[in-house]
Amino acid sequence: MIRMTRLPEEVSRVLAPLKPYFSYRHYLVFCWLLVAHLVCFGKATIQGLARYTPTHVASWHLRRLLAAGRWQWTLVLEWLVSEALAAFPPPKDGVLYLVVDSTLKGKRGKKNPLAKKGRLNEYAPYTFGLHVVIVIAQWDVYRIPLGFRLVKPKESQDYQSENALVREMLGEVILPAWCKQVVVVADAAYPSRANLQAIQARGWFFVISFPRTWKLANDQHLRDVVTHLPIHLYRQVRVPLVVPTARRRVFWTFAKQARLAYVGDVTVVLSRRRRNDSPKHTKLLVTNLPHATAALTVALYLRRWPVELCIKELKSVVGLGQPQVTKDPARVERSVAVAVMAYLLLLRLRAKQIKPGSSWSAFTLKQELAWEWGMTQLHRTVRQEARKEIRRHQTAEPPPLRLAA
Repeated sequence: MIRMTRLPEEVSRVLAPLKPYFSYRHYLVFCWLLVAHLVCFGKATIQGLARYTPTHVASWHLRRLLAAGRWQWTLVLEWLVSEALAAFPPPKDGVLYLVVDSTLKGKRGKKNPLAKKGRLNEYAPYTFGLHVVIVIAQWDVYRIPLGFRLVKPKESQDYQSENALVREMLGEVILPAWCKQVVVVADAAYPSRANLQAIQARGWFFVISFPRTWKLANDQHLRDVVTHLPIHLYRQVRVPLVVPTARRRVFWTFAKQARLAYVGDVTVVLSRRRRNDSPKHTKLLVTNLPHATAALTVALYLRRWPVELCIKELKSVVGLGQPQVTKDPARVERSVAVAVMAYLLLLRLRAKQIKPGSSWSAFTLKQELAWEWGMTQLHRTVRQEARKEIRRHQTAEPPPLRLAA
C-alpha cells in the first residue's frame, strides 16, 4: 500500500458530522488515523500507521490525538455505532441478539498499566495482555460491536469485575427503533445473579450456558441433572447455521421445564454433539424464553459464533490493542476505542457489499477498500506528475535560434 496524500472523499462525507466533537486539527488527524487502520496490513503501531498518512500528519500527531482528553471518544463511538446499525436492513421479526464475550490481547511490554496476567482455566497456560469485554449486536448475518470495556488488574483502585462491566454495558445499550425483542446470548462466565436480574429488569430474554453449580428451586444441583440423566432420554435435533445454507448441525438434546432460584421459570436444555458423549462434554443451556424448545434454544446459542469472528477481525483487521502508547490507562483505552471505530467505519463504508443471508468477512472488505483507495491515490499521483511535466515544458525557455552560415 502506497502512502496516501488525500483523505478519501467517502470518509470526509461520512465523518463530517463529527467535526463539533473535536478542536483544532484533531478532526483531521482523527480521520487519517481511521484511514491508516483500514489500509495498514502490517503491525498497527503508531509508527506503522504513520507510514500510510501524508507527511503533514506524522506519528507524533497520532500519538498526541490518543493522549488528548478533550475529545469525548464515547460520544464518537456511540455515533459510529448508530451509523453502522442504520446501514443494514432490520430483521423482519424485530429480534435483536446481544452477544457478550471477552478476549485477551497478548502484550509483551510489562509496563502497560491495564495488562494483566491470567489464564482461561486451571489447565491452560498463563498469558499476559489486555482483557477486553465486548458486546455485539447480531441479527441475520450482521455483527456490529456496540461497546467494550477493559478489565483492569485487581490491584487498581477503580477495579471492576467482568460481570459488573457487562451490566454497565448492557445498561448503556441504545436499541434501534425497529427492535421489538432483545435476547442476550453468553457463555458460562456471565450467568451471575446480578446479571440475570439486570437482564430481566429491562424485559429482555436470555439464552446462556450455565455452570453446573447452580441449583433448582427444589435444591437439586444442575450437575446432578447432567450426570444422572439416562441416555435414552436424549433426542436428535437438526439446527440450521447462522448463515442460511442447506447444511444442518446435529445435536442430541434434552429439555425440561424448571424453576431456578432468583431467576424464575426457565427451560433447561442439555446439549451434546454425539449421543454417547460423556456428561463432561454436555453443554447446559438455560433460557427464559416462553415456550422454548430444545432446537430453538440450541439454534439461538449458536449465535455466539459471530462474536468470535468479530473479535478475530478486530484483532487482525484493525489491529485491536497493537498501538504502543504510554503508561496512561486513558490512552490505552482510547487506542482500543479507535480500533473499534475503524471497524465500524469499515462496516459503514462497505455496507452494500454485505448481502443479507450470505457470509462475509472483514478481511475481504478491507482488501477491496484499500485497493480502491490505493488505485485512486495512484491515478491522482500520475495526474499530478503529468501536470507538473506539462507545466515544466511550458515554462522552459525556447532554444536560441542559429543563423545560417
